[in-house]
Amino acid sequence: WELLKSKALFFVILYNFFTPVVSNITTTASAQVKKEWAGVQNFQNQMFTLVGCLLFAGGLWLVKKRFLHTSWRMMLAITSIILQCVDSFFSTMTIFDVVRNQYFYLGETVLLELPMAANFVISTFVIVEMADDGNEGMVYGLLTTTSNLGSPFARAIGNQLYALFQPSISDADNYILDKPSFRFTVFQSFMVSYGFALLSLNFLYFLPDQKKQAQHWKRTWNRRPLYGITTIVMLSCALTYGLTVNSLSMFPSTMCLEIAGGSGCKTHPAPSSPAGNMLNSSNVTEVLRS
Repeated sequence: WELLKSKALFFVILYNFFTPVVSNITTTASAQVKKEWAGVQNFQNQMFTLVGCLLFAGGLWLVKKRFLHTSWRMMLAITSIILQCVDSFFSTMTIFDVVRNQYFYLGETVLLELPMAANFVISTFVIVEMADDGNEGMVYGLLTTTSNLGSPFARAIGNQLYALFQPSISDADNYILDKPSFRFTVFQSFMVSYGFALLSLNFLYFLPDQKKQAQHWKRTWNRRPLYGITTIVMLSCALTYGLTVNSLSMFPSTMCLEIAGGSGCKTHPAPSSPAGNMLNSSNVTEVLRS
């Protein structure tokens, strides 16, 4: 409880929660673009993922050797912008049928590993600086759980937001038809995703700039029960909402609900009874006789 009352930790919790909530409101069209338009096969996808893991390890080493004392805020801002620029290039070329090749599209997966490694290292640095002797595991669990809660919450929001795009960007038939107007709809959904990713940079305000500032926050900032209560309520509501909406989207009977990202469940009129059908047939016969 003493840990949750810290204003310094509360700021980091706000960053860890709201950054993935906003940045992960990604378009639901990405999977279909990858499968239907880029034609990515499972074997090639796994091979490029393996290469990406090697580059991720190289990125960790690069940050350790060259950027250990660089401003965390500046490094996160730069890497985030690079991520969106690289992704937008590959996705735009694929959407508008300039280049539709699985090896070209998978090149994005490899290139993005270096900036992602920088983001990972910084998140680890923050955990180390926020922890005290004896509560390292607790701080790690708290901040990691907070960050992980943001993703399903963002997915729930994204399911509802991108369901508004018409024609539906979740319908595989639209990708097979591949109409120019639908390409532009998909492109717009990607632009919205990039906008949310850049918008999430505003939450860098809640992140210390470097380890010296993190230690300064811990030493000088006050502790209040309000910070702990707000953290518990915020994370509890996020967990409940995320689980509910994502569970509804898993079942055929509820995935049509608007809250789950569907277009709304419409009730079909009940079929007429056999007796009614016989009555209608007799009426028609009488009319024909007359």
